[in-house]
Amino acid sequence: MLSFLFKDYQRAAAMIVFISFATLSAALISQYVFGLNPCELCIYQRIPYVFTIAFGLVAYGAARQDKSIAKFFMILAGITFLVGAGIAAFHVGVEQKWWEGLTSCGGSSNDAEMTLEELRQLVLSSPVVRCDEVAWSLFGVSMAGYNALLSFALAIYSFISLTKDKEDIEDSTDE
Repeated sequence: MLSFLFKDYQRAAAMIVFISFATLSAALISQYVFGLNPCELCIYQRIPYVFTIAFGLVAYGAARQDKSIAKFFMILAGITFLVGAGIAAFHVGVEQKWWEGLTSCGGSSNDAEMTLEELRQLVLSSPVVRCDEVAWSLFGVSMAGYNALLSFALAIYSFISLTKDKEDIEDSTDE
């Protein structure tokens, strides 16, 4: 049914590039069109998509000439998606107050011990958007939660696409 998505490395790489580009575009549209300003962890979650676009483009170009190069960049894309899923899951934990976020994501626990000048500098250098506040959610899941799920699913897709090749799919459809 969906075997065409796994038919060859070139098609899988194209899917990775397309979905990564669409996801990154959605994040930028939500920021610049809908005014959902990102926190620092939101910005960090975008970086893996930039890398996976590059890895996917290299894999796409190499797929016809040298499958081993394409396979290597698909592995890199899968690992990068796992890193992205980890960053997003960490952000979900910060939003849910399971653990403390980065010190640049908001106030620290020792703000009461600071001098007035140190507190002023902290306020001026702090991001406008806090990492521990959910800016938008759907069905109780934040954007970071959806990103964690998507990144993990794309990692699985990247790794599964390595086990499938055009001949593998054709052999399984002949039976």
